[in-house]
Amino acid sequence: MPRSVLITTSTLVLLAALGGYWLGQRQLTLEASGVIEAVATLHAQMHGVDTADCAGWPGEGGAVFQVRCGVTLYQVDRMGRTSVVEDGGI
Repeated sequence: MPRSVLITTSTLVLLAALGGYWLGQRQLTLEASGVIEAVATLHAQMHGVDTADCAGWPGEGGAVFQVRCGVTLYQVDRMGRTSVVEDGGI
């Protein structure tokens, strides 16, 4: 194999590996306390209630976390998107 092809191929492989590593480091990491606080703050802003009545736990299926504030249940997926699952009419 010609030396220029080997150098070009090695350079492209190295760039692809560095790009993959960089993208992997940018992956979103969710911390339980941060998620619960964020959902509680969102709930308090929407409904005008205290954030102390919110509790969270690991989710099931597509949800990474579930957070219950009063009678409202929120699910948070791995990308940090929040959706209301049940709303008891607060």
